[in-house]
Amino acid sequence: MALAQALIWLLSLRGLAAMQQQQQYPYDDSTLTLTSFGAPDPFVTCFRGQYYFTFTAGDRIEIWSSQSLVDIETTGFRHRIWQPPPGTTHSADIWAPELHSLRGRWYIYYTAADPAHGNKSHRLYVLGGPSTERDPCSGEWEFLGPVYPMPDQWAIDGTVFGIGDELYLAYSGWPLHRSELHKPENKDFKNQGPTQHTMAGGSAETEDWTTAPAADDAGRVQHLYIVRLASPCRASSKPVLVGLPYQKWEITHDGNGAHAINEGPQWLASPDGRWQGLVYSCGGSWTHDYKMATLRYRGGDPLDPASWRKSETPLLQMHKQTETGPFGPGHGSFLHVGGEYVIAVYHATDGPDDGWGNRRARIQRVAFTERGPYMGKSFGVDGPFQTDGMLARMAAKLGPKKRAPTSEDRTEGFRAFMEARRIENQAEGGQM
Repeated sequence: MALAQALIWLLSLRGLAAMQQQQQYPYDDSTLTLTSFGAPDPFVTCFRGQYYFTFTAGDRIEIWSSQSLVDIETTGFRHRIWQPPPGTTHSADIWAPELHSLRGRWYIYYTAADPAHGNKSHRLYVLGGPSTERDPCSGEWEFLGPVYPMPDQWAIDGTVFGIGDELYLAYSGWPLHRSELHKPENKDFKNQGPTQHTMAGGSAETEDWTTAPAADDAGRVQHLYIVRLASPCRASSKPVLVGLPYQKWEITHDGNGAHAINEGPQWLASPDGRWQGLVYSCGGSWTHDYKMATLRYRGGDPLDPASWRKSETPLLQMHKQTETGPFGPGHGSFLHVGGEYVIAVYHATDGPDDGWGNRRARIQRVAFTERGPYMGKSFGVDGPFQTDGMLARMAAKLGPKKRAPTSEDRTEGFRAFMEARRIENQAEGGQM
């Protein structure tokens, strides 16, 4: 244990020294690439010193496990958790699996379609696994069916999170008629700010929150919804509309028209709990303009749209004035890796015209300011970096005094940082 602590200390100093050679240098939001091939919609969790990584594999659900996240492609064990029987209503286009520990059992939430009906049949499904006392890849998994009762709605990207003692499911879906939506007691739309909007271009401060666009069979409009769960598989409320794509940077225009898309919701909380909310992806996932933004939970009833406020700018997007990429960052998940550290795991392409191909998994640190999460205005170094504490001051003294950090320095620093977290997680896992 003493050796592990010493290694953590040295690696933390090394990482901070490389990342913060002097504190007046810009904030570093460099990235590491986890996969050499496309691994869209990545999701990571950590249990007893092991990282568990899953992503959209298309025809199955696969989980990789390793003690190292940054080297998970080369060091991980690959487990085929589930492959549905062919020809069933949930056997095609399996998207965005997520592994969750809920109420003493492992669950996987995912999206799948009926091969006889194609994309329009995408719905949310759940697998049940072993007890959370066991490695999730060591036991049997069973198909539990769809989340129910739910409207007969195209729905993808389900994720589960807790607020207080309640479980909630957030997802992306085609528009519902207002009769199918939960009706909160508080209908004062003005107080919630521009979270909702109509695609007709009305004012966010004058439109009723229930005024949603008509059903869009072409799939060009996707909203964000939340339902309360009585159990990991059973909904106890109607859906609540919490996110409508109304800002210009949320909308993609192409030869098929305007695509107003909010999808890929993920729960994120700051280490001190002062900021909580959902990070979502928007725009066309097949374009280099795909990006992430936030929907802050403001307190109160999560089933009241007034409890959520959309950000006015993206959380992460490609650099508008560069050709180096990565491009189209989106569908991220978030992981606390010890202490006050949080990382994002998301996909992005190497080229601006890669479309849905080559969406490789990446990781990047998440900082928190008074306004909430911060991941840079775009990729690279672009803002002041502030830090406090003895460790940071010592690390600053270790680096050169007059040389700005190179991209290689920043990458090496990030790897050292993640290695320190790996050793720390492994040590903690061994004590459990």
